[in-house]
This record gives sequence, structure tokens and C-alpha cells, in this order.
Amino acid sequence: MGENRVVTTPGLTRFDVDAVVLRDLGFSYPLELFLRRLNVFKHLEELGTPVVNSAESMLTARDKYLSLLRLHRAGLPVPRTAVVEDAHATRRIAEEWGAVVIKPLIGSMGFGSVKADDPDIAFMIARTLQQLSLPIYVQEFIEKPGRDIRVIVVGERVVGAMYRIQPPGTWKTNVAQGAEVRRAKVDEELKELAVRATRLLGLHYAGVDVAEHPNRGYVILEVNASPNWRGFMKATGINVADHIARYVVELARR
Repeated sequence: MGENRVVTTPGLTRFDVDAVVLRDLGFSYPLELFLRRLNVFKHLEELGTPVVNSAESMLTARDKYLSLLRLHRAGLPVPRTAVVEDAHATRRIAEEWGAVVIKPLIGSMGFGSVKADDPDIAFMIARTLQQLSLPIYVQEFIEKPGRDIRVIVVGERVVGAMYRIQPPGTWKTNVAQGAEVRRAKVDEELKELAVRATRLLGLHYAGVDVAEHPNRGYVILEVNASPNWRGFMKATGINVADHIARYVVELARR
């Protein structure tokens, strides 16, 4: 379509594409290897090739603190969140906020996230992270009715949503950790929140995780730039990949 868009890299075969679907940037070490991978997609973008989602938006969404900060500054409801490097600071936060969740700054599927109901427990977890020279990402624990909502957005349109119901004896609602899934109804307020959050992070598609707080209403927990949709398909019967493919084809034709 139009002019050829070609990327050449020493040692790799030349390729000509109209659009690219970027599912994940992956974790690459050393840093130089990650930057090289990132630059391939930035090169494509500089040539005018649509990259869905763009490398920059993927990086923003992957950073939980930066992404929530951007949503907060735009007036969207998000949990109180802090990133510190000191266990004593973590303890003071837990004393002020009550129950907190300490989680990896970059992570997925709920792995590594720990709920601390006691400031001393929060301190011990934070001290371990401090000894490993890792940042301490602290977030207030959001009360919810045993579930949260995953909303899938493609091209500024909500294609559907599911409830993720926490298994007995746990507070986590991640499908990868055994959560039950059911189709969810989406009202206009939830639609607007999910679409705005996706747009603010510069994403073409996303999975927006939302809690239903008993007093505060909807609270955005996270925006996932590369959502896994197996559980969503099971709950709704909606083929997300098909929606993304159709959107990308339309984008490439513009």
C-alpha cells in the first residue's frame, strides 16, 4: 500500500510490511540487546508504518507507576501509589494507608505481588527488596466485591468485558492464578473510563483492569498493553485477535 517501507538490519533478511502488531517487547539482557529490539520498531514508526501498539506506548504502560501517574493527572480514578527505595518509608506508608499491595514495578499476571495488612509485614517485604537494590512499588489495597473487571479496548472502542472472580482464600483476581471468568456488562461510565485510559497511554488496544470500590465507584488498577485474552474469550466468546486484525488492516489502508 503506497510506498514500500523497508527495514534492513545486518544479518537479518530484509522485510517489507504495511503494519505491525507488537504483542510484547520481552525482557532482554544486556540493555543493548533490548534497545536494538526497540529501535527496530521505532525505525518502522519513523518510516510511517503503523505499529500496534507502538514501542513507546508499550514502555509507558509497562511502567505501572508512570502509567497510573498519567491517568491520575488526567483526573481518572486510580489507587494511591508510591515508589520508594527505603523500607522505613514503606512502613510509614502502610501505617497511613492501611492494607497495601507491594508489587514489581514491571511485571504481569500478579506474580510477585504481596498484600501486607500490617506495617511490620510491609517493612519486612520492603527490606528484602531494598537489599536486592530493587525499587519498592507500594499501592493501597482496593476493597472490591471478590472480583474485578477486565475491559478490552480496540481502536477506541470497547469490544467487551469480563469479571475475574478471585479463588477462595486469595485476594488476587488474575486468570493465570486461578480466577474464574464470566461475561460482564459494561455501562457508559465504564466504557468512557476504559477508552480514556487507553487513549491517554497512546495505545491502540489494551486490557483495562477496573475495581468496583463500595464507596469510590470504579477505580482503574492497571492498563495492560499486551493483554492475554484466553480467559476473555472463554468468558465472552469474543475473538480479540480478530478485532485487532481488522483494526490494523483499516489503519494500514488510511
